[in-house]
Amino acid sequence: MKKRGYSGLFSSLSFAAITYSSAAAQPVCEPGQRRIVGQVVDAATEAPLDVVRVAAEASARPALTTSDGRFLLCEVGAGAIAITAERLGYETLTVDVVAGTANDPIRLRLRPSPILLDGLEIVMDRFKHRQRAVATVVRTYDEAAFASSGQWSAADFVASRSGIFTSPCAFGRCVYYRGTLVPPAIYLDERPLPGGWAQFESLPTSQLYMIEVYRRGTHVRAYSHAFMERAAQTRLAPLPITLSSRVRATGCATRLLRGRGDAYSGLSVDPPRSACPPWE
Repeated sequence: MKKRGYSGLFSSLSFAAITYSSAAAQPVCEPGQRRIVGQVVDAATEAPLDVVRVAAEASARPALTTSDGRFLLCEVGAGAIAITAERLGYETLTVDVVAGTANDPIRLRLRPSPILLDGLEIVMDRFKHRQRAVATVVRTYDEAAFASSGQWSAADFVASRSGIFTSPCAFGRCVYYRGTLVPPAIYLDERPLPGGWAQFESLPTSQLYMIEVYRRGTHVRAYSHAFMERAAQTRLAPLPITLSSRVRATGCATRLLRGRGDAYSGLSVDPPRSACPPWE
């Protein structure tokens, strides 16, 4: 096993379709198929690391380590293969290994980045404080939940886990909330997604670190690995979210009107009030 060195953590967000193996059930390789079996541990403590993304340059199927740090890569090529292991809060490791048909495990040791780990802990505490400050139920999901669900799309994951029911409407796709269709406010890395729910459907869960679901899916915030790395470096203090709303009957529909202004962008998140859902 030859060490290649370390690279930066999640420098950019890509919307390429990447499918990660489940953290709950690793894939089973076909008999005679070349594979790479191993475990990822903390280089300082030797403790197993879960939710580490492990990818081989010649494999179309990356893996996510289980709770005991183990992973399995199938369909890898012959000869020396470069594999990369990365997790937020640790230095990314790239090594050269030789794949085989036997389960000869390798051991990967990730060096912790104390500044990032401390920053991430601070940021997550601040996110939790913000969630508690909102007068509604907030459902939060992390990358381990994404992997174990098997859902590729962030929208499909949220709908399946949060019990959200969506339907076509004048704004593209709306969420049922208290008996009416509501255009959801969807955000990625503190910025509104202009395509709303439709664009959310094209966002891979494999690219995300966390999703927050407010008020039965009428307000959803997703965060990428790259954003969370920057947040940990700068000790981001997320601004409060105001979800004040009222339901008002208009000339053609019952609308859910959100409070003016958004805590992050300062932009209005009120839906247009001139268009009517197709079912009225």
